[in-house]
Amino acid sequence: MTVKANQGGRLPANQESREARNVKDGGDLQARLLELYASARPALLSYIRQMVRSAAEAEDIVQSAFLKTFDQGAEQRIDNLRGWIYRVAHNLAIDALRRKTVHDQAVSEWVYTKTEQSSISAEQSSINRQTVERALQGLNERERDCLLLRAEGLSYSEIGEILEISAKSVSVYLARAVKKVRNKP
Repeated sequence: MTVKANQGGRLPANQESREARNVKDGGDLQARLLELYASARPALLSYIRQMVRSAAEAEDIVQSAFLKTFDQGAEQRIDNLRGWIYRVAHNLAIDALRRKTVHDQAVSEWVYTKTEQSSISAEQSSINRQTVERALQGLNERERDCLLLRAEGLSYSEIGEILEISAKSVSVYLARAVKKVRNKP
């Protein structure tokens, strides 16, 4: 049996190659995600912001959720895209909260050991620790990591290697962190 190409040189629709269907589905997923991004993003952002209590972190999580959904959608069919994106964002927020808890404990320990090493009074040490902890609470995870590593004396390139980001990104995160710390009441 031979397959004849129809006018225009294309195969009949039922004989399209799997690759052609995947490209079409990827385009369809992209269009559906763009539409969902425009319509559902504000509500999703509000939901995630309530969970993580940080507008900047919520933005990062929502953006990551859409990117992750796009990657997952290329591998599998997602019927309820809105439900799926909420689930992905929710899981990413839970992960961020878990990391934050562990990170906050490490920060508190670091602040405590740093102040113990100096020869200032216990009262001044406590005030300094509380001030630093309050300032660090206003930073997102990347800013906090960069600032703490820089306080340990690491160079921008060393910090970049540890956090797997460029030295330029380290510079940007540090500038943001310093600005936020200075503007903190």
